[in-house]
Amino acid sequence: MNNNIFRIDGMTCDGCVSTIKTKLELENDISKANVTLDDSRLELFSDRNYEISELNKILSSVGDYNVSNNSKNEKNIIMSYFSTYKPIFITLGLVLLLTAISFYNTENTMDGFLRFFMGYFFIIFSFLKLQNVKQFAISFSNYDPITKRFFKFGIIYPFLELILGIFFLTATLLLFSNIVTLFILIPQSIGIFKKLKNNQAIDCACLGSSFNVPLSNLTIIENSSMCLMAIYFISVSII
Repeated sequence: MNNNIFRIDGMTCDGCVSTIKTKLELENDISKANVTLDDSRLELFSDRNYEISELNKILSSVGDYNVSNNSKNEKNIIMSYFSTYKPIFITLGLVLLLTAISFYNTENTMDGFLRFFMGYFFIIFSFLKLQNVKQFAISFSNYDPITKRFFKFGIIYPFLELILGIFFLTATLLLFSNIVTLFILIPQSIGIFKKLKNNQAIDCACLGSSFNVPLSNLTIIENSSMCLMAIYFISVSII
């Protein structure tokens, strides 16, 4: 999916913002259009790159608007990415902070660091999901194949994460916990990959219903990292 940022002039009110957004999102190749009045900004998520002339032609029927290049396009894309996924980065930062504190005060080994990271990861993300379990399950079912088939799995998932987090932090049933980690994260990652491959713009349920964060490769990276840690611990246990 292509992500491009443009400058758009001619907007005078929120009605203009709504009109432009609606018109652009009617195009088959455009999955999402974010329009902001304050900085005259248009962020476009599309299956292909749109020329400025094409965008101006599309909008010519709804008003006197002018789309132009943003001279700071690359910088804005980076800033927009971090702004969009800020809740995830903050949460991961908290996980790393707690992991570092626990690592410093107890086990000074790599295994200990990874175990603390997995524990805090599951616990903190489970707390966010537990704020509204049913709404989480509904969002989760959009891409998790297990929840899509068995909706009740989405209901118990936050509690399962919480239990796994406790097990990792207390070094309890680690082999079992790592196997379960693979069982829940591998199908989920496959489901996310399929949605992204089909350019489907849906919200990620990883932060529960408190934040609207688009599903992205960032979630796959998170899950893959957790799976690699689980595989490492399983291999160590077997060997």
